[in-house]
Amino acid sequence: MGPVTAPKQLRFGVILKSLTNQYWQQIERGVETAAQRYGVQVTVQAASSESSPTQQLTIAQTMVGQRYDAYLVSPESVSNLTPALQSMQQQGVPIINVDDARVNATTFVGPDHELDGTEAAQYIAQRLPQGGDVAQIEGQAGSSAAILRIQGFKEGIARYRNLKLVASVPGNWDEATAYSDTQELLRKDPNLKAIYANNDTMAVGVAKAVADAGLKGKIIIVGTDGIPQALDDIRSGLMSATVTPLPYYEGYWGVEAAVRLLAGQHVPDWIVAPAQLITADNISQFFNSNNEVRTDLYL
Repeated sequence: MGPVTAPKQLRFGVILKSLTNQYWQQIERGVETAAQRYGVQVTVQAASSESSPTQQLTIAQTMVGQRYDAYLVSPESVSNLTPALQSMQQQGVPIINVDDARVNATTFVGPDHELDGTEAAQYIAQRLPQGGDVAQIEGQAGSSAAILRIQGFKEGIARYRNLKLVASVPGNWDEATAYSDTQELLRKDPNLKAIYANNDTMAVGVAKAVADAGLKGKIIIVGTDGIPQALDDIRSGLMSATVTPLPYYEGYWGVEAAVRLLAGQHVPDWIVAPAQLITADNISQFFNSNNEVRTDLYL
């Protein structure tokens, strides 16, 4: 979209879902990098977990009282930040919705979450030309990302007559829950051929359960997000793939979008973070050996 310079010393308030998840840590890294480039002062805060909507609202309301030049928000649900968002709108400043729940904002920066699930289904279909039983570990109930990924995966699997979705169970974005879910899935269906987890934290739990059952490499495991731990599992063969929008860029583009808006430039309603399917064959194209994303892919 061409060069841009911040019109003045700017302050941005950033409210993420949770910094306990490596995915949101990568978004924070992108935010900080862009802030340094454009000379923006950013304050980044997040809830203690991805299932703390009331705490996240309290954080957002406190930030609103501090009156920033723009806000970057990653709501835990479509409604939990509504009071704070209304106050932000009354201030007349840009609101950048970064990933997950789509809310009434100036611009959304993020992936097509439904496509995440569809791409996972397509990959599994390619790996299982003879078909077989597959299962899904679902994210947090009420999360937009989970709802759309679940839907995309189910629709994707339905396109292949030789694939059967035998179970779709809640994992709540939690590794331990996904581990126990997988143990139960394997007990119920010894012929299970593939498992898709709605995020990588759960996929890591799935991979541990599969390995502990002596089935490493025998069940296709696909996650979503591209967190470092999942990348390690892909390199070691514990996981097969992950679908990721490369969250570093979401954070970077979020700050950049706010700067452009404040400089009077046009910014599209949706800045799409392209989904990338990461496997052992192409991981080096996107990440270095320390699992740090290449910062020259799009910028």
